Amino acid sequence: MIDPEVVPEDIDGVFGLEAVIDELEQPYSVTEVLKSIDSQDSISKPALESLSRPTMETLQALVLLWSEMPVDRTREIIEKMVQMNATDRNLDYQAIFLSGIRIDDIPTRIFSIRGLKDEDRPEIMHLFLARLKEEISHVVRSELTSALAPWVVAAELGVLSTEDGEVLITALRELVDDIEEETDVRSGALESLGALSGDLISELITDQYETGGNQMQLAALRAMGRSASPTWLDLLIYHFDDEDPDVREAVAEAAGGLVTDGALEPLTMLLEEDPEIDVRRAAIKALAEIGSLDAERILERIARDGREPELADDLEAALDSLQINSGGLLESMSSDDE
Repeated sequence: MIDPEVVPEDIDGVFGLEAVIDELEQPYSVTEVLKSIDSQDSISKPALESLSRPTMETLQALVLLWSEMPVDRTREIIEKMVQMNATDRNLDYQAIFLSGIRIDDIPTRIFSIRGLKDEDRPEIMHLFLARLKEEISHVVRSELTSALAPWVVAAELGVLSTEDGEVLITALRELVDDIEEETDVRSGALESLGALSGDLISELITDQYETGGNQMQLAALRAMGRSASPTWLDLLIYHFDDEDPDVREAVAEAAGGLVTDGALEPLTMLLEEDPEIDVRRAAIKALAEIGSLDAERILERIARDGREPELADDLEAALDSLQINSGGLLESMSSDDE
């Protein structure tokens, strides 16, 4: 059941949603779409699109449905909206996701959080911090720590106000330091903090790497990658031959996050020699994230060789993303050389 304290009026007052909820001419009747949701009928993508930017009346009707429908149906609808929202930036289900973060179903709350993770309003950040204190499921709290990562980046870049940044960083640090907290929550907080520069965060990462358990050490390695600091490169490369494939996968991705050509040769060796396909996939993503001309040439060579047929789609996707991000720089330079 949805928390009775969370009603559309509260959402509207706290988040100023009157500015984003407006009446639109819809290709589908909202009333009929709501009936279809309630009746368990199959819902088409265009029908769900009609619920983007819902009016307050529509939002009230949805909140009532959440409290009456089977949880698997609510979960299905929210999940579809999250998927659609991720691929079509013209859609806006913010108000609906806000209504879903207290529904009495853990996967639905997680989907709702994921639906809000790209929002850049500090009010959403404060909502997540409040939910961290109230949420009883450590799985959902872990999701919240990951969802707070973009605001850590914003704090590092000076986009977030100093006051909001201090509140955020203090809350995450307290989670990392709380040894009675669930490890997945602590590790998620540590990974999110990795984007911050400064000696205090470096010391926190180092401490957890050296003294934490396996999960905290893995989180420390991932946090190193989020730091974008080449000072961590040698330590990450040291773990490229770790016996645990999960560690090798994590450090490969982290090395890509450092965006330095110093990682190219070891990542290439990992891509060509590691026995685990997930590790090789991570190496491909890392090379694409580095995004230099040499990284692009390495990926093109391996794609041409055809020795990794099971990775053909990954290589193609990586090269496509590089072409988009670089505007085809490599191709144009190759043409100039002819």
